Amino acid sequence: MKEQCKAAVAKALGKASLNQQEAQQIEQRIKDAMKSLAKQDMNKWRNLSDAEKLTEAGKFVAEDIQVQLKRKHKIAAQDILTQNKNLAQLDHPTLSASEVVDRMVAPHGDMSGIQSIDSKARAIASIYRGELVDFYTNVKGGLGVFTDAELVQKIVRERFGDNTGDPLAKKISDKMGEVFEGMRERFNRAGGDIGKLDDWGLPQTHSLEKIVLAGKQAWVQKAEGLIDTSKYVHEDGSFYSQQEIRELLEYSFDTLSSNGANKTEIGRQSFGGNSKVTSRHSESRVLHFKDADAWMEYQAEFGGMPFVDLVEAHISGLSKDIAMVENLGSSPKNAMRILMDAAEQKDWQKGLDADTTAKSRKRAQTMFDEFTGQNTPQSEVLANMGLAYRSMNVASMLGGTTLSSVTDQAMIAKTASIHGIAYRKTFGELLSQLNPKNKQDRELAHSLGLATEEMLGSIARWSDDGLTSVHGKSQKLARVSSGLATQVMRISGLNALTAASKVGFSKMMMEKYGHLTRSKAWADLDPMDRELMQNTGLSERAWEVMRLADPVVDRKGNQLMSARSIYEIPDDKLKAFGDPARVRDEVASQFQAHLMDEQGMAVVEAGLRERTWMSAGQKKGTGMGEILKSMLQFKSFPAAFLMRHGSRAMSQPTLQGKAAYGVSLFAMTTLLGALVVQLKELANGNDPQTMWDSDDPQKTMNFLTRSAIQGGGLSILGDILVAGTDTSGRSATDFMVGPFGSDVKSVLGLTVGNLTQYYEDKDTNAANEAFRLVKNKIPAQNLWYTKAATNRMIFDEMQDIIAPGYREKYLRKAERQHDRTRFWGDDLGDIQMPDFERVVE
Repeated sequence: MKEQCKAAVAKALGKASLNQQEAQQIEQRIKDAMKSLAKQDMNKWRNLSDAEKLTEAGKFVAEDIQVQLKRKHKIAAQDILTQNKNLAQLDHPTLSASEVVDRMVAPHGDMSGIQSIDSKARAIASIYRGELVDFYTNVKGGLGVFTDAELVQKIVRERFGDNTGDPLAKKISDKMGEVFEGMRERFNRAGGDIGKLDDWGLPQTHSLEKIVLAGKQAWVQKAEGLIDTSKYVHEDGSFYSQQEIRELLEYSFDTLSSNGANKTEIGRQSFGGNSKVTSRHSESRVLHFKDADAWMEYQAEFGGMPFVDLVEAHISGLSKDIAMVENLGSSPKNAMRILMDAAEQKDWQKGLDADTTAKSRKRAQTMFDEFTGQNTPQSEVLANMGLAYRSMNVASMLGGTTLSSVTDQAMIAKTASIHGIAYRKTFGELLSQLNPKNKQDRELAHSLGLATEEMLGSIARWSDDGLTSVHGKSQKLARVSSGLATQVMRISGLNALTAASKVGFSKMMMEKYGHLTRSKAWADLDPMDRELMQNTGLSERAWEVMRLADPVVDRKGNQLMSARSIYEIPDDKLKAFGDPARVRDEVASQFQAHLMDEQGMAVVEAGLRERTWMSAGQKKGTGMGEILKSMLQFKSFPAAFLMRHGSRAMSQPTLQGKAAYGVSLFAMTTLLGALVVQLKELANGNDPQTMWDSDDPQKTMNFLTRSAIQGGGLSILGDILVAGTDTSGRSATDFMVGPFGSDVKSVLGLTVGNLTQYYEDKDTNAANEAFRLVKNKIPAQNLWYTKAATNRMIFDEMQDIIAPGYREKYLRKAERQHDRTRFWGDDLGDIQMPDFERVVE
């Protein structure tokens, strides 16, 4: 840049001079602006002189710089306000400053009034997911097992501007564009910087493994045939030559392969499109696809994940980014570091124990690192193998968990009681949601952001690592095993029951707020209701905004306060609260996060806090990390139950209140646990267990113990709770070491143990042990409604062939030691009514 130009630009910017770096940056921006202007009107641009082109580009850049400066100052001001608000929260009446930071990251059950970024991210994702309910509910063909490939292709074509003639695909495509653009605008309002792409249709992922395997030459050759070369122009309006296109693609290959760009990258222009904000991203990284066919061809050969996962990854990833910039500012990591330092200083000034507060901050940092995706697997291979193993455990071991989930009703009843909601209403809504004829009710609930994980088919509730979130990192084995696990949970009825339980509770919460906001201002609320809302994250400001919203009315006439209701409030009604768009975002997310936090108390599922706690500091994709996760599989759910309801019990103001909360919940879960024990016995083909024996009190104590264990947050362990619970012979040791430890013990016994017995000239049970090992890993082999039939008619017959007499010997032992008898015999002719009279003897 000439000195005269530098001086002119500096003057325009109100500066005395430009340094060398600033001059180089502005010169590059002018070049980028010239390219962008050339693409807008190629003929007009080519007819301009060089001086006129420079003038037009200069105006473009000058205006852009002024806008950027204003935006930068605005973001800086927003960051200061956000940070001051967060620092003020550190002065909490009951918590240390370090504990406050901990709760800012992940939800806690202690009713501290602090909503976390994790809760907010999940709330935002559920809101936007709900808007795409037509996509998620129609894209699954083949009874929900397979993706409707034809519909997917039509949606993609509609996103690229093609007219497929399919009204559903058109509707889904338009809504998808609306959601993606709404998320982009919201992110930018809070300080993000995603440029508007004129012809952007869909996010694009790149599989690092596929790209590297293909090699640079093959990738460049393929990409060259798929991109729209007319999108690449020089400053003077001339098109890139074929050689320049290849050089650009070679550079893109190096960028992708070195950066591991196999994930949806928020804000990077790697999807194709013409940016209006030319100065913020490198044009050399942009892949402009010619059309829908080109996009799909590239996605099939080099994409990182299936279409449904791609959309979900975009929504969940950008939701996290939105939550971070809204709660922490434009530099979340730096803001978190400042909060950590301030918390440490405040706690030191109060004289609090340094070791205790340091542990709280360390937990907060661990959770924040996990939330921001910094805990990436050290070895993709080990991570995928571990994921595949745990998925197969879910598919083969949790077919009966639907029965265990009956104990959810105790937590639902307790949480409903706290919020002043009649349990009969939540249970009635649950039954209504399970009615196959009420499809519209379920779709309405999903559209309001309720049970959207179940709408996706997710089984994250029943695992420690979210088995459906494998995306492009997973190898084929991990993906297939994950799909099997998902389908087993689905056909067992567990997903439907979990979704119905969530919706039943949440809708009645929404109905309560819909009713109260119609009749009472904040000051007129019952003091208990007002205190409860403050303790669970709702403020007076949020309440007054919610009063302006019109609830959604369902077919039963329930008035449901929802995020959708808040987003439909007109601008003129919100101006008194600030910028209407930001107010809607803030209050809708705050209300949705509140619903989801309380839903997480009613229908317990392991979240960010529990998952990181169970990892014990081990990194993903390491040998020890994967072994530990496999040993602790299925224990994150009971941990979540104990952590959440334990913390809520301890948050009660009096000792009497703490005891009352714990005792009442224990009593309800034990009662329902007793029901589950009996249901599982019947599902196994056994007679009910004796609950009361006047001559043998030990039987009663044994049954109460099993009921308490079954209902007390450990129900997810299914048939491996204690010795003798399962007819396969698992012991209490198996429960302690988890599935991985049990399998290692079985494999060692089958190999080393049997070899040792053979060389010592002892009888071995190798065939029987091998059969049991294989049988216990068969997907869906223990579905609660087929378990008795398949065991008696198939597996027991096979065991008798392999090890004659062994099963009969084991059954006699079970009858003698555990008082277990059967109503379902060895064949169809040997089935009788269960002996219910033995329940009370």
